[in-house]
Formats: sequence, structure tokens, C-alpha cells
Amino acid sequence: MNALPEHLRQAAAARTAAEDKARRSLRRLAAAREPVGFTAVAKAAGVSTDFLYRHPELRAQIERQRAKSRSTPRPSAAEDDPVASSSAAVRLLARKLEEERGARRREVTELRKALEVAQGENLELRRRLERYEPT
Repeated sequence: MNALPEHLRQAAAARTAAEDKARRSLRRLAAAREPVGFTAVAKAAGVSTDFLYRHPELRAQIERQRAKSRSTPRPSAAEDDPVASSSAAVRLLARKLEEERGARRREVTELRKALEVAQGENLELRRRLERYEPT
């Protein structure tokens, strides 16, 4: 007799599904040691922050988890993420490579100058030789 209209049943089902998604997202963020906040949970769950603020249980869970995650230091990106650590290694190697290139450029410049001097001396000696021993 007191059957709910279909649109109310659908709204209740949607609300329950949104609550479940928010709870799962909160657990996933906490397990991944990601920063927990209303915006992060809302984005991960695909719900609005207003929905989270208006839901007393979810709000309390998010606030507790946010306080807990702030007190627990996050591991550094290099420890946590192999891509970040390999990126740091790549940056280090790129910097060393650039230093090596700079050193080689300086060396080539010095060698070119020395070659110019040697060619000038060689030309001068040939001219002197020409004066004493004509062909």
C-alpha cells in the first residue's frame, strides 16, 4: 500500500550507489597513501563535494582519514614511484651528459686553435725552406 513511486526508488538507489562509490574511493585513496580530502574523494568517486559535506557519516570518515593522513608522513616520490626514481636518474644522467658535452666542446675548441697555430708554423717553415732550397 505504501509503495514508493518509481522516481523516489530510483533516487534512493542512486544515492546509495553514490555513497558506496564514495566509500570505495575513500578506502582506495587511503590505501594508496594519497592525500585525502573532500575534493579528492569527490573527484575519485564522481560525486559532488556538496554531497559529501551533506552526508554525516561520509563527512566524518573523510575528516578522520584526512587527519590521519596528515599525521602520517608520505614516502618520497622516489621511494614510492619507480617512474619518478627513474626520472630522477634520467635527469642526473642528462646533466652529466651535458657537462661532458661542454667539456668536449671546450677541448675541441682548444685543439682547433692548436691546429691553426701548427698549420701557421708549418706554412712559415715551408716558406723558409723554399727560400733556401728552390725547386
